[in-house]
Amino acid sequence: MKKIFLFTTLTALAMLMLPAQETSVKAYTLKEAVDFALQNNYNIKNAKLDEVKAKAKNWEILTTGMPQINGNLDYNYYFKVPIVPAFSQDFSSGSAATSINNVINEFGTLDSKLPGLIDNAFAGFENISFVLPNTVTAGVGLSQLVFDARYFIGVKATKDLLLTSRLTTETTDQDIKNTVTKAYYQAEAAQEAKSLLQDNMKAVDKLLDDTRKVFEQGLTEELDVNRLELAKATLESQINIQNRMADVAVANLKYQMGLKLSDEIILRDKLADLKANAGIVLENKFDPSMRPEFQLLTTSVKLHKYDMARDKAGYYPYINAFLNYSENSQSTTFSGIFHAQTITENGITTKISSWYQQGLVGFSIKVPIFDSGLKNAQIKQAKVEMDKAVNQLDDFKNASQLQFQVAQSTLNSAIADEAISQRSLDLSKKIYDRNQVKFTNGVGSSFELEQSEQDYTTNLLKHVQSLTNLLNAKADLDKAMGVK
Repeated sequence: MKKIFLFTTLTALAMLMLPAQETSVKAYTLKEAVDFALQNNYNIKNAKLDEVKAKAKNWEILTTGMPQINGNLDYNYYFKVPIVPAFSQDFSSGSAATSINNVINEFGTLDSKLPGLIDNAFAGFENISFVLPNTVTAGVGLSQLVFDARYFIGVKATKDLLLTSRLTTETTDQDIKNTVTKAYYQAEAAQEAKSLLQDNMKAVDKLLDDTRKVFEQGLTEELDVNRLELAKATLESQINIQNRMADVAVANLKYQMGLKLSDEIILRDKLADLKANAGIVLENKFDPSMRPEFQLLTTSVKLHKYDMARDKAGYYPYINAFLNYSENSQSTTFSGIFHAQTITENGITTKISSWYQQGLVGFSIKVPIFDSGLKNAQIKQAKVEMDKAVNQLDDFKNASQLQFQVAQSTLNSAIADEAISQRSLDLSKKIYDRNQVKFTNGVGSSFELEQSEQDYTTNLLKHVQSLTNLLNAKADLDKAMGVK
């Protein structure tokens, strides 16, 4: 009985531990978060799928110039067989071939017998059919493109088509890296601000508790207690707001990384460490060709050139070769198609197959002669699209230069703002600590203490935000320069 109870208890404990294992918490550095996002973000996944699609598209283009083999099996049942009229004189006796040959020979003489021959031919006619009700045809065909200038141009374009998909993936990687990096900064900043406010709350709680004890002894005014209670209420409101901001920031980071929002994560890198490792320096050199968007637009111009060349190649002839082989059978019954025919002549029985073979080989040449200006219109459209692609490339050169200058200016301002906020934080902390000492010793007012506490809290949040702005500015500058 004790063994059963022990087994049941252990089983219950194991089941209770399972949810804890499912909701395990994982810690991420900034690099680990970016690497995880580059594998799991849905935009990245779709970009990689587009690469797979581009490879399949390339193979589709190549296979149009490769041999094509098709088989066919056709069955027809004529519930009303087609008939044609025939001259009764020619088909009433003897073989049809002999009668037809006689007619040809008679016509070939071109003598005085012709009028009489025609009169005799139209003396009567009867309906005949050259088709039996059941017909089956089975065959196989081979076709091969021999020459088509459009195909060869398309083959040249396949490399750039594949390069386009790869550059699109690189562009998406850069965007995701920038987005996840800034989301990590914001989430860490929100959590650090929340932690700093909570530490400040502990100091205010202790000061308020000590002041209440002094008030109970009649050594201070109730106004001093009320001011500290007001400071605590204000700080609690700020902490609640910061908690919500931290939750939203972490949720956004998890979404950008490709995690489930229910997953629990811990951020291992602190803002101070991130700042030290960011290598924050101003850059003066800029090369737009380092951006994947520049390479993508350059490749787009090449592809549009190929499009225009392909349309021009539509004026050239194109040649196809083919080889066809088939067998067919006809019978009055469906089952007769699959059985040999039996013929007895002069006492000798012979089986004849009901299937007859047919084969041909050849080639076709198609030469465009006149299309009412269709190809010319297509060439003009392709030229317009190519000119638009060139304009987009030129526009990107200017836009990327502007983006670099803006990012550089923003980083310069962020460096100055962060330094100012650090000095302001140090001064406000010094004033707050001094007023605490003065108030505790009975030589300072609660108003000065409350005001210095609010100033310190404000500068604390400003410094965290200025540090976040500095890191974000560096991330934007890296993206503008095409840093991988």
